[in-house]
Amino acid sequence: MNNVLIVSLDNWDSCAEVPYIFKKAGSEVDVFCRKGGWLQANRFHDKWIEAPLNTNLFFEKLLAIIDTVNYSFIVLTDEPSLKGLSERIIDEKLFAKVMPLLKMENKKMLSSKIGFSDFCIEKDIETPRYAIYHSETDIDPVLEKLRFPILNKNEFSWGGTDMRILATPLEVKELIKETAPTQPILFQEFIEGEEIRIDAFYYKGVLQAYFCAKVLTYAENRFTYNTRRTYYSNPEIKSHLINLGKKSGANGFANINYIYDNKENRYYLIEMDLRTNSWLAYSQYLSNNNFITTIKNLVENEALANPDSNLFKENIEIGLFYKDLKRVYWQNDVKGFFRWLLNIKGYWRFLPLHDLRLSKLIFKSLLNELLVSRLMKKFSKRK
Repeated sequence: MNNVLIVSLDNWDSCAEVPYIFKKAGSEVDVFCRKGGWLQANRFHDKWIEAPLNTNLFFEKLLAIIDTVNYSFIVLTDEPSLKGLSERIIDEKLFAKVMPLLKMENKKMLSSKIGFSDFCIEKDIETPRYAIYHSETDIDPVLEKLRFPILNKNEFSWGGTDMRILATPLEVKELIKETAPTQPILFQEFIEGEEIRIDAFYYKGVLQAYFCAKVLTYAENRFTYNTRRTYYSNPEIKSHLINLGKKSGANGFANINYIYDNKENRYYLIEMDLRTNSWLAYSQYLSNNNFITTIKNLVENEALANPDSNLFKENIEIGLFYKDLKRVYWQNDVKGFFRWLLNIKGYWRFLPLHDLRLSKLIFKSLLNELLVSRLMKKFSKRK
């Protein structure tokens, strides 16, 4: 991983600190994104390559760059990038080089809720029972197949878009009527149990490092992005993660979500998104065997890292400054505000002071959001 290309199409803020990880690991880092994006707003990349505004031209230029420059690793940071390249690449060697999967046969699991569930069934991986809705004629078969409560998931979506728990057949029919879906919906049985969020890194299908967490706060509800977590050790889940890497051929970062059913003593795989997230850079606060040291081992062509990441202590709380401060404002969370103001539990460690470029964009974005919010409240009062 001597030279890395990091790609952002949809300008997700979750990619902002990905260059930091690879630069600290000793890689030469190029970023490909549009001007003024989150991926550009850092001091840890060596070269910025400007991406076209037009989506088709974006992918044309990206593939031309990949064909010209022999990057040792390519990182895709958002779902639109994954989906767009997956639809355009038909050559197996190019697919394995560019995509976070070595096995092209598993491309269905990328950016597809239905494809991922189908992958789990085909590979004999425990996942909740599901049914697919295409049109009104599918409603009765869906209701007959599943046990309530169930969840709805739009085929191509992220961040918990429009997800909700449906307790009765009537609620399903009301949802269909209310949303008038234009894409297929995956209806999935809702499993009550312990939710386990996992950040992982795979190299050629082999698990390199992983960290388990439970969520402390969500932006809105349990299906939206989370802003605070407690990380803890869970050696029992390692065998599941190793098996998942072998069967999928994962090659890169993965956001994985399991539900552990205490009654049945089962781990149900809910999601595996093969892209970066906002939490990865903070693994340095969790263990000496973190994502930076793992990638450094690969840069130096040393033996693969041991996936047993021994935490510095039993439970480690981490907050995302930018996202949690927005949540604090929107939820009027006074306690959360003072957590950041008074450095409770060492939260100042998570301030982006190591990167003035990123800090500037974060504070600018926060200020804009607060001003827009105030204006909206003022106009709503006038009405």
